[in-house]
Amino acid sequence: MNQKYIVFITVIMSLALIGLVSIQVYWIDNAVKVRQSVFDRSVHEAVTQVVYKLEKSEMTEQIRKKESFFDRGSDIFRSIDSINLLYYQELESLQGKGQDQLLPSDSAARKRLTELLRNKSSLFNDVFEDMYAFRHFMDIEQRINPTHLDSLIRNELARKGIQTEYEYGVYSTSRGRLVIEKTGTYSRELLEKSMGFTLFPGDAFTSPDYLMIYFPREKHFLLTQMAGMLSISIFLILVIIISFILTLNSVLKEKKLAGMKTDFINNMTHEFKTPISTISLACEALSDNDLKNIEGIADNYIKIIGEENKRLGIMAEKILQTAVLEKGKLKLSIEEVDIHKILVDVINNIAIQVEINDGTIIKDFEAISPDIQADKVHLSNVFYNLLENANKYSPKKPHIVVSTRNAEGGVEIAFRDNGIGISKSDQKKIFEKLYRVPQGDIHNFKGFGLGLSYVKAIIEKHKGQIRLESEEGKGSTFTVFLPLNQ
Repeated sequence: MNQKYIVFITVIMSLALIGLVSIQVYWIDNAVKVRQSVFDRSVHEAVTQVVYKLEKSEMTEQIRKKESFFDRGSDIFRSIDSINLLYYQELESLQGKGQDQLLPSDSAARKRLTELLRNKSSLFNDVFEDMYAFRHFMDIEQRINPTHLDSLIRNELARKGIQTEYEYGVYSTSRGRLVIEKTGTYSRELLEKSMGFTLFPGDAFTSPDYLMIYFPREKHFLLTQMAGMLSISIFLILVIIISFILTLNSVLKEKKLAGMKTDFINNMTHEFKTPISTISLACEALSDNDLKNIEGIADNYIKIIGEENKRLGIMAEKILQTAVLEKGKLKLSIEEVDIHKILVDVINNIAIQVEINDGTIIKDFEAISPDIQADKVHLSNVFYNLLENANKYSPKKPHIVVSTRNAEGGVEIAFRDNGIGISKSDQKKIFEKLYRVPQGDIHNFKGFGLGLSYVKAIIEKHKGQIRLESEEGKGSTFTVFLPLNQ
């Protein structure tokens, strides 16, 4: 797949993803704002009802008092008439004695008249206090019962479906402070973040007092109300993001796989071309009549043909084994085998290749119980691949150590070399199919990139494990753990 095409697709998908997520976030934000608006309106309607009922309650109390006054009004006015009658009788009695005005010396008469006037004034005061109770001139805390107020607020909020913690307070503008609070815990919030409503709006000639209400868990309440929609929205956003990541990852993997397949085909062509060319040359040599007469030359070419043919067979077998593994059709033929015996056979087979490079293979077998249940053929291939890699990537006098030891529940086999080593970044990919450690433009090491992926697959089929310890320039150690029983 073309690099520019992949970049174009990635950009388009990224823009589409950003657009979809932005739209989703926009709708969530709008939904939250709508829910907030509905909440504010419901609170406003509920508290407006509270204010109305408070004022209605006070007016009802005033009307009740006026009705009580009219019930006893006739008695009060009769008492006033009686006082007036006594006052004028006393005044006429004094005037009958020839006195146009009261003299200071007539103290008894003065006291009687003063007492009558005081009683009359007291009755009039009672009348006006009962008729015109000017409650709007009283302090607000004398006009409101906090328990009654709390009950009204709770009931009205419940009617609007608002079931969450609330705090209320009454603010006096004339005194510049909160004079009533529900708990006293949220005084600052009541002054700075609350919703305010005018109490007793009918009081026209006094400084207004305000009912303040604050919801400490307002956001939590709104989110709870929207939990279903938010959950679905978040789920959809995650699905979109995950789908995008998986799609992009799949595209990149396909690109990487395409490159690896191209390299594999190139490597395979090169690897097969060499033995095929050698066999072709040997066949031409054998068909030459002059060469046929040379003693021993025919046997030599026949041997070359046999070795190259064997080499072709091994390469074809590797490819076939990988294909079988990929299809998941590989079946192990489990039997009891001796790890040491398999290792000795494999070491003997590869020893000639190591010796050609002036290398050595050291056996360090410490496992006391080397017998396990395994597939002998595939296990031999695993060990051969690991030893072949140790030899291949140790170009200067390979020094390979094969060691064994018993571990809990199985046997550990370690293959240590003094080769070029593997970088940390490549160690994570070394067991991937078709992966070969990049060497830049230098192609000193032949192979298809199938060996280690096959090794790992076979070991895992045996329910074992393989781990790698390596450092560039200081060699590598592959450690294989195989359980005793399958």
